[in-house]
Amino acid sequence: MARHSSGGDPAYRRRFRLSSRMTFLGLSLLFVAVLAAAGAPSPLYSVMQASWGFPLWLLTLAFSAYAFAMLGALLTVGSLSDYLGRKPVLISALSLQAAAMLLLGYAPDMGWVIAGRTLQGIATGALTTTLTAFVTDKAPRGRPTVGATVASFATQGGMAVGALAAGAVAQWVPVPVPTVFTVLAATFGAGIVLTLLTQETSPRRPGALKSLIPRAAIPQQFHTDFYSLIPVIAAVWMTGGYFLSLLPGVVLERCGAPSSFAGGIMIGLLSGVGAISGMVTERMPPVATALSGSLLLLTGTAILLASLMVGSLGWCITASIITGLGFGTANSSAFRLARQMAPPRDVARIFAAVYAICYLSCGAPIVAAGVLADSIGQSATTNVYGLAVILVASAGALLHSKKSRLRTAVAAAHNHPIAAAHQQKYAPRSAKAAPRAPLVETSTTMTNVNHHKTAQLSSQEKSP
Repeated sequence: MARHSSGGDPAYRRRFRLSSRMTFLGLSLLFVAVLAAAGAPSPLYSVMQASWGFPLWLLTLAFSAYAFAMLGALLTVGSLSDYLGRKPVLISALSLQAAAMLLLGYAPDMGWVIAGRTLQGIATGALTTTLTAFVTDKAPRGRPTVGATVASFATQGGMAVGALAAGAVAQWVPVPVPTVFTVLAATFGAGIVLTLLTQETSPRRPGALKSLIPRAAIPQQFHTDFYSLIPVIAAVWMTGGYFLSLLPGVVLERCGAPSSFAGGIMIGLLSGVGAISGMVTERMPPVATALSGSLLLLTGTAILLASLMVGSLGWCITASIITGLGFGTANSSAFRLARQMAPPRDVARIFAAVYAICYLSCGAPIVAAGVLADSIGQSATTNVYGLAVILVASAGALLHSKKSRLRTAVAAAHNHPIAAAHQQKYAPRSAKAAPRAPLVETSTTMTNVNHHKTAQLSSQEKSP
């Protein structure tokens, strides 16, 4: 009889393992659900505020608690699944995520909402890195990049799904908050079952405690290039923070929108268009896309401010599309530029610094905006915040315009030696001080390559 028990017969257990294709599909959908849960609370904040009447700074604190908790999780437990295995970390994080959903769904006041968002941030930080690794591990044979593509799309596309679905529920369901979060909690319970039926891909190994130590650093030779990314990243994530927290309420107030569904549509457009534009521009030169993304971002923000002033919901939606184009394009290019400057041994540390800037830009300014909104009102705060985004995006566009001209000068030097004068004119001081720097695709070292390496860079620029 022992041979037929589920605990003692390996063949019995194997019968209940999902196929590789079903596992990949299930994990991909679970990834989308995790990020959908991140976007779902935003259209529901106005419903909570109508019931409880809390100040705006508490609303922004709830959003920032999520952002800061997720940052802490990314910097500490982000690589834990490499040491403990994918399944134990995924099951633990999904359990925490389900508990956070129930806490948000049945919270009696904003204090419990803030606690729930904090738990959700910790769980989402662990889930994002673990699912990225697991989906990549389970990618179909012969198509290794599919996993990375799914992870990239789920990050923004999932938030679009969550915001749109929660906004629709708020429009047509009498008790939207418990409904949304109960469904999400059940989804993550199903995710635990899926994980139990999935084969492990990362065996346990020593070093788990050491991996919890945060490591975020930029090698000194890349300081100039990394600093030029900061305004691009900051403008992108300042915009995301505003859309996910204050914007739905401002649209209700200024445009006379009938419900929170309008805010959900705008969040969905920002995230959905951003996800698509990031994928479309993935093979384009990152310096050029950082420039164009920053310009689209500031243009969309300017149109949004004007639309809110005249109370036009249609133009607000148009502005969300344009802003989404800039959001996805600029964000994708910033991550690609960061990856290009990272030596193999420093990839994790550089991306830890990138994520730190992302979530600090997402959380800190919006808390200040919430405090300001309670003093001068949502409308005036929106104008101040929008102008700040425009200034930061303009700085990013200016810096990458300078980089673009420098790259053009370097590429032209092969056939037109006189272009070296222009090249020297636009080169940063750090580049002039490093006469024999190796060739990397950053402004710090381009001014000092020799004739042969310049020809190589020129041919790389022309390739897709």
